[in-house]
Amino acid sequence: MAGKKKVTGNLNTLFNKYSGKEKLEDEIDKLQSHLLELEIDRKRFEKNETTAKRALAAKQEAEEKLKAANVKIETLTHQLEEKRTEVSEEISFALIEEVTPSQITSYIDQLASIRSDRDSLISAYITEKEMNLNVGILKDGMREIDQNSQYLIQKIKSDTGYALFYDRMQMVKEVVVPALPFERSSVEMSSSFGTGTLKNTLMKDINVCILAAHAGESLIGISSDKTEFEEDMIIRSSVKAKHTKGGFSQRRFERLRDEDIDHHVEKVRNALKNMLEHATVDIDMMIICGDTVLAHYILENIDTDIPIMERNIDAKIEKHDIDSIIRSIFSCRRYKL
Repeated sequence: MAGKKKVTGNLNTLFNKYSGKEKLEDEIDKLQSHLLELEIDRKRFEKNETTAKRALAAKQEAEEKLKAANVKIETLTHQLEEKRTEVSEEISFALIEEVTPSQITSYIDQLASIRSDRDSLISAYITEKEMNLNVGILKDGMREIDQNSQYLIQKIKSDTGYALFYDRMQMVKEVVVPALPFERSSVEMSSSFGTGTLKNTLMKDINVCILAAHAGESLIGISSDKTEFEEDMIIRSSVKAKHTKGGFSQRRFERLRDEDIDHHVEKVRNALKNMLEHATVDIDMMIICGDTVLAHYILENIDTDIPIMERNIDAKIEKHDIDSIIRSIFSCRRYKL
């Protein structure tokens, strides 16, 4: 903790050291205004050779000062970015791990059991749409969060938002990226953590259709319990591996590979259409993983209004354990700040 505070202090010192940048920018604005005035004077008195020469000399001097100021600002900006990089490399997550569906209930219960004798426990739920606004939310509702934690929170990538559980005494600093998205953002301070939204989001009943797309081998399936497929199908096609040599041979090979991929896409698309048409449950969400670019290509000509969500997981298709993909999809990601 002392090390992190020292890093933060160094960063603050750095910003103070280079605070002259704002003054330089003000000086540039003044010089640019002066240049404009000189140009007007030059044109006004261009018949007066002496005045014109004086104005031209003053303009050239102002331009040189302006150029020097811009160079200095560029140098300071570069040095500042270098220092920021050095500092950011010293700040990292204490822990990053997956919390599987079988572990999540115990994890939430442990968070819910924590108590404080005052309202010092912060619970925040941030939707994916509002993640870019989290700095404003931190300022308005969570001023007690330390700067290092704020920095780390902004590094988190998520398509489903995140939940933050933070003790103002910094004994608990947890961020959870849920498997399913939150419906709205909220921030509260209390003597206990508000885990209800996280639990309700993860435990709600949902019927999903999963598409794990890969060139040559893709998986489609329907699940209603987040643990196994009620219906699934693996579609395989012969797709050539990528060519590493150049020249005409590579171009011809890549054209044949593209044809193989198009053939695979059509097979998966037809199988998926058939599965959706004959599904025995209403599909609430389509979850795609693996090669998501290929997955979107497969979905292009499928007429459906089912919401689509991407999951960046290791979507390797295990022949003897295809349900592992479901477990990965519905696992949460935990960050310890």
